[in-house]
Amino acid sequence: MIEYLEWRCYMLVDFHMHSIFSDGVETPKDLLQHAIDCNVSMMALTDHDEIDGIKALRAAQKQLDPEKTIKIINGCEFSADYKDKSIHILGYRFDETNQELKDFIQYFKAKREERIDEIIKRCNNAGYVISKDDLLKKFPKTQAYGRPHIGQLLIDGGYAKDINEVFKGILRKDSPCYVPKVKVEVPHIIDIIHKAGGLAVMAHPKLVTSDEYVVEMLAYDFDGMEVYHTKHNDDDVKRYKALAKEHNLFITGGSDYHGIPGKAPDQFGDYLVSAENVSEFISLL
Repeated sequence: MIEYLEWRCYMLVDFHMHSIFSDGVETPKDLLQHAIDCNVSMMALTDHDEIDGIKALRAAQKQLDPEKTIKIINGCEFSADYKDKSIHILGYRFDETNQELKDFIQYFKAKREERIDEIIKRCNNAGYVISKDDLLKKFPKTQAYGRPHIGQLLIDGGYAKDINEVFKGILRKDSPCYVPKVKVEVPHIIDIIHKAGGLAVMAHPKLVTSDEYVVEMLAYDFDGMEVYHTKHNDDDVKRYKALAKEHNLFITGGSDYHGIPGKAPDQFGDYLVSAENVSEFISLL
């Protein structure tokens, strides 16, 4: 027992990151190498509405970490909607072969492709000269495109200085260039995760930008809450930890690393979580 406590206290984990299979810019292999370099003991790849990167991560482990010193947890960050706010729900430990889950992800892939084409069209109509060909040339390895990729084209074209300016300007949510994601209700996403045998976690509650909405959504059947996150300060952690305890939710945490310049964390390893702080979640994996 003493040995376990010592191991838990010093173990570092990261249960939230993105790769080229969604809006990250690094491969799953790159992420695994970072994790090895940073002495991470457990990691989860949580691409947006996509799980294909998990296979690539496991394949990379055979080459880079054949002894499996890092425990890989399957994950996905699902997109949902609550009162016209974009809500993210992290799913973990699900059955990747579950047909309903696979069908939903395929549906979302098709909608994501339609969305990117429409954003490019609207940007062109607004005088911003970018194209799908530019996107493919700029990100040849990327498997799924999102706003950050379009943003990089706009930066390259001299229309913005960095990704934050893009999101606050050309691609802000009330901009004529913005195209919303397909709307899926929070309970539906939770249900899909649970039917696949997974755990449903409310991601980065601070980014909901309304604690009132956060509390309202806790009436849904969440299993956990992401209390530790790059954008959460000490007061946020204290507040959300109390909420999680009040609603009998386990606590998770992760960096939300994308590898995008200007989007925190800048480097993998800048934000890691102590296993001691998420021990209940780890016990379920």
